[in-house]
Amino acid sequence: MKKLPFIPIACLLFFTLLANPKPAQEKKSETQLQHEVIVALKLIQVYVTDKDGNQVKDLTKDDFILYDNGKLQIITDFEKHFLSKLDKNVEEAKPIPPEAPLSRMNRKFFILLDILGNDEVGIIQSKKAALHFIDTQLHAEDEVGILSFTLITGLNIHTYLTTDHKKIRNAIKKAKEVPVGKTPKGPTLEEERQRAEEEANKLGQERRQRAEEEAKLGQESDTSSMWISPFKDPGSGHIKRNPLNLVNEVSEAAKAMKYIPGYKHIIFFSGGAPSRYYQAYKRMGRELASSNCIVYTIDSMGTRAHFKGIWSQSEDTLKIVADVSGGKYFKDVKNYEKISVDIHNITNNYYVLGYYVNEKWDGRYHEIKVEVKRKGCQVSAQAGYFNPKPFTRLSDLEKKLHLIDLALSERPYFQEPLRFSLVTLPYSNKNESNLVLLSEIPIDKIGEVVIEKADIITLILDSQNNIVVSNTVEINFSTLPQKTIFCYTILSLLPGSYACRTVIRNQKTGKGAVASSYVNIPRPLDSGLRLYPPLLLIPAGESFYLKLSKGQIKEGEEKPLSLINIYPFLSNEYSPLVEELTIETSMLLAVLRCSIIDIPEPDINVSVYLVENKSGKKVSLSLSILASESKEETDILLIELQLPELLPGKYSLEIIAEEITSNSSSQVTRTFIVK
Repeated sequence: MKKLPFIPIACLLFFTLLANPKPAQEKKSETQLQHEVIVALKLIQVYVTDKDGNQVKDLTKDDFILYDNGKLQIITDFEKHFLSKLDKNVEEAKPIPPEAPLSRMNRKFFILLDILGNDEVGIIQSKKAALHFIDTQLHAEDEVGILSFTLITGLNIHTYLTTDHKKIRNAIKKAKEVPVGKTPKGPTLEEERQRAEEEANKLGQERRQRAEEEAKLGQESDTSSMWISPFKDPGSGHIKRNPLNLVNEVSEAAKAMKYIPGYKHIIFFSGGAPSRYYQAYKRMGRELASSNCIVYTIDSMGTRAHFKGIWSQSEDTLKIVADVSGGKYFKDVKNYEKISVDIHNITNNYYVLGYYVNEKWDGRYHEIKVEVKRKGCQVSAQAGYFNPKPFTRLSDLEKKLHLIDLALSERPYFQEPLRFSLVTLPYSNKNESNLVLLSEIPIDKIGEVVIEKADIITLILDSQNNIVVSNTVEINFSTLPQKTIFCYTILSLLPGSYACRTVIRNQKTGKGAVASSYVNIPRPLDSGLRLYPPLLLIPAGESFYLKLSKGQIKEGEEKPLSLINIYPFLSNEYSPLVEELTIETSMLLAVLRCSIIDIPEPDINVSVYLVENKSGKKVSLSLSILASESKEETDILLIELQLPELLPGKYSLEIIAEEITSNSSSQVTRTFIVK
């Protein structure tokens, strides 16, 4: 046990398609990418029924004939996906862990809620139907994403493809139940601003204050979803309710979805559009079909459509989208129980055919034709697929979906990202700035990503999967010192649990690396003692520190907040320990922050334990307090820890502080891996 002394010292001043194959040509120039050929496995989903519409389940690989651009292919891989009945509801089922194997040709659903073409009743009934489908017709391996379309924000992704069906339920429940416009002409921008302001008031003063602070940092704060392509402010006057906006945005999204393998089943809840938009909806259906998206349109107006004037002939537009995409039109959302069963029966049994092709990076379309030798069988197969194309040729929307897939997907489809480490360090009892995200950029592991210019994207998601922080910084790595590089972001978050992502993506190749972690921000302490996770330091050479956020300027200070302000004992001889520790290490330094609230003349003891996670063995560590300083209500200590002989594996560092007079205590844990 060590008693806390107070040692004033000067701050040290230095700081700073079973699995997508990874094509080797990603490391080369764009010109080479466009002309070089690789051998790739293509997987095609096939549904087979008899003349009465019953699914045929006893076929073998030899029963199928497959053509790619008119050329007969040798089928080398063959799978049957015949799904059994559900034996658990969504509340009992557990999501499949991200590291668990999952077929690339599992069922994939996107639920699209058309808020624009709907009324209050239609939206409520659509959500009820969607929840029923989730609760009764999904299997553990099914992936689902939630989309919506609104007048102001356009097409939104609330949740990307995930097997976490509880998360999907929450996203559906949180979708707005009130359409954006109620007047025949649509709302004015002033009305929209007034509505947005009223909603912001409900979030409370703290959330508004944080949003303003983040705006000063150049961050985008979106507390509801990720906008794929919000509409631009058209100026004053009325915003028109134009179904062509939905057609254009969904058609563009379909182009980006073409790189997700297999069928994508779109369950589209909408009141449709007047018949004069028939050709536009037909075009949207064809665009979706070309990306292997099958649309099941569910009329959320139902029989009420006949009393809605402009929307009364909506079924024509909904029917054509379903017909040309190979899906089905359902006339009335009130029949949601039967609709859910029908969609499940249509999608739950299928074959997967695999074959190898010489694939070029030219973005060209390949037409697929599948036949079955057995007489009387009807075949429904993917119409075709697109070759990949160089990242620089992707549209802005394709790049955005590429980023969403890279950062938020449990199992990214566009590429298999490289991985690096991220540590989350809450450090303050105040909300104005209370969290540091710190990563070490391992040049030796992700060198192909950090060649020349790359974007570093910081994303923070709350417990409801809302993106509350999104920040992008362009870095030219060729101009940085050839040292160990650490990047960090200083943030202000409200109390709660958050998922944190740092993504590095090369601007030329699109190759990406992802770091992820989780953090819990506690509520501010009124009185007592609170420790924060320490910044661990290990002996190392000189490092370079890359600050990703602009930072706040605290009252009475001239410069923005930086890492050395928060952890003042950084030096040239030590670097942060983010995750991995070499087995030879015998000593650690820890910069430990401790808030002491409303305790006069505190008397604090600190003790540290090392726990081997596998065995649970726990040993007390010898410690020395080398320096300390006080800032407002926080003491900052520099502690030296002597380590025993370590074996490879995962360890936890437990630090306990006990205040004698108030009998209060606090404990924190940092984990690391010994290699």
